[in-house]
Amino acid sequence: MVNLRAENGRWVFPLDASETVVVSGPLGDTVIEIRDNSARVVSSPCVDQTCVVMGAVRLTGQWSACLPNRVMLYVSAGRNEDGVDATAW
Repeated sequence: MVNLRAENGRWVFPLDASETVVVSGPLGDTVIEIRDNSARVVSSPCVDQTCVVMGAVRLTGQWSACLPNRVMLYVSAGRNEDGVDATAW
C-alpha cells in the first residue's frame, strides 16, 4: 500500500497500481508516480529536491517526504490505519 499525506488530505493506493498523483501543498504541486511496485516523487516545488533525489520506495516502512511542501509518501503493510487491505481496495 502506498499512503500519501498532505495538509489537505490522505490517499491510499495499492503498490501495484500505475498512477501519477498530483498532491497540492503550501508551495505548489508535488507529483508522485506509482509504478512497478514502487512509488517515487517525480517533481516538487521545493528548493533542495531531496525528495526527488531519494528515488523510489517499495518496502514496508520505507518513506519519502517533501517536508517544505508538507507531503509524505510511505509504504505500509497490507492494511492501512482504516483496516483496508489490498484485496478490499
